[in-house]
Amino acid sequence: MEFTVEIIRVAAYMGAALSVGIASITCGTGVGYIAGIASRGMMHQPESRDSLFRTMFIGQAVTETGGIFSLVISLLLLFGGFDVVEGGWLRAAALLAAGLAMGLGSLGPVIGTSYAGGEACDSICRMPKYNLTITGNMLIGQALAQTSSIFALLVSLLLLYSTPLQASIPNITAGGILIRSFAYLGAGLAIGIGTIGPGIGIGNVAGKASRMMGRFPRQRTYIMRTMFLGAAVSQSTAIYALIISFLLIFAVK
Repeated sequence: MEFTVEIIRVAAYMGAALSVGIASITCGTGVGYIAGIASRGMMHQPESRDSLFRTMFIGQAVTETGGIFSLVISLLLLFGGFDVVEGGWLRAAALLAAGLAMGLGSLGPVIGTSYAGGEACDSICRMPKYNLTITGNMLIGQALAQTSSIFALLVSLLLLYSTPLQASIPNITAGGILIRSFAYLGAGLAIGIGTIGPGIGIGNVAGKASRMMGRFPRQRTYIMRTMFLGAAVSQSTAIYALIISFLLIFAVK
């Protein structure tokens, strides 16, 4: 089949749809989950509604991070000017992989941050006078959970801007095109799937830490120490996925 620029456009459009479409699943659910926990807390502790409102909005804003990253990648795929016929099958594969990387890469972090936000709201309901401490812990935990989505964003941008045009590679064979194309798709899947577990795991650690602060506020130092240690170990697998993605993008010839 003769290669045309329309093939690259199809890949870009599919990548854009996958990026924002997959991310929207957990973003919408997660934001609603935090609001639901906060609403329930307001009924139990009406005098704490201001604190709960503040924590709810902060938690929702951080939870939306993955969705914003996905929207940025989708807009770049649509209007970034990548549809040049010299890109060939390599460019088509890279564009599709970028959408997959960011769409899948937002799932785990968004689930994790929404759980951490919900647990923080529930904890403030139990111990309103420690709302600033609990909110601060929530923000730290959510930031750690969203690190995985930053990895996915990095890989997506590398796929968009660091993959070579097919026409610029001298004497490339059909087999070489096939291998590189699947390497780019593998890079997108590696970081996309590889961030699901760490994102959820770190969010679970942060959520449980906020819950315990609401019950044992004097043990804040020990709780945060355990949270950081657990998050660091959980994040290691996302780093493994990031390394493999780099290798698939730059080392496969």
